[in-house]
Amino acid sequence: MKQLWNVVNGLDVRKDAKARVFLWLLAVANILIGAGLWLLIGRIFLPGTEWLICFMGYPAIFIGFFGGILYLYNHEFA
Repeated sequence: MKQLWNVVNGLDVRKDAKARVFLWLLAVANILIGAGLWLLIGRIFLPGTEWLICFMGYPAIFIGFFGGILYLYNHEFA
């Protein structure tokens, strides 16, 4: 998360826009990780698009969005 924040923090935009871009990118990254995990093991053991949505959605919301909010709250940024 710190590396992603360092990239986003380098942008020349307002502080609230940086936070929105950070949360969005973190959620998208976790969607892609979840989809990749489902492609590796989920397709064999848990076939179906509903499982794909679960593998993509839960990490995006809990790790990406809520985790990103907690990361932003717990760190001071200039």
